[in-house]
Amino acid sequence: MTIALAASQDHIATVFDSADSFVIIDTGTPEKQKIEYLPPGLSAVQMIKVLRELKITVLLCGAISVYSQQMIEAADILVISFLKGELKDVAAAFFANRLDNSAFCLPGCHRGWQRMAMGKGWEGTPSLTERPRGQRRIGKS
Repeated sequence: MTIALAASQDHIATVFDSADSFVIIDTGTPEKQKIEYLPPGLSAVQMIKVLRELKITVLLCGAISVYSQQMIEAADILVISFLKGELKDVAAAFFANRLDNSAFCLPGCHRGWQRMAMGKGWEGTPSLTERPRGQRRIGKS
């Protein structure tokens, strides 16, 4: 498995589209890392093309649009989004299965939302993918 961290200098890029590089880590040799610098002004579609060419299987990133995330996931790349922190800390948390720690969540992000967005939901609760579109809450406009 090969993971990519959407980076801005030595941190996870706050927004996927603003990443200036991808830090590539092969899980077979996590101590070896490769940096793939991105030319300025790449569109999300062009960034996804780069991910495909690098044979990435997991993307760790900050905020990402639903459209971009769906396009990346359509390319069989798992997206773990709304992360923050230094690259080395986020990578270590990924390998230790600790990304659900609030220290790695962007402000206002709740890991439960992420679980539901990934179709896992909570016990007895439908996932977002099962909820009808256009449904409004009672009393909300």
